Amino acid sequence: MTEQEKIALLEETLDAEEGSLKADMELTEVEEYDSMAKLSIIVMMEDEFGKKLSADDVRAFKTVGDILKWME
Repeated sequence: MTEQEKIALLEETLDAEEGSLKADMELTEVEEYDSMAKLSIIVMMEDEFGKKLSADDVRAFKTVGDILKWME
């Protein structure tokens, strides 16, 4: 999966506008990144990549790129 495909999946998961996310963006800049989005990311990671994230893992995310690294 390319980085752009990962970003598109993340945009879909967060219900963000297509093309609105960039790898170097701080998550504090992403309006859609809230507690429900964090839960959606946990579910998406398990469903799409078979990876289990803990709450601590999610709290450690600072940028969109941090999330993308888990999607490998």
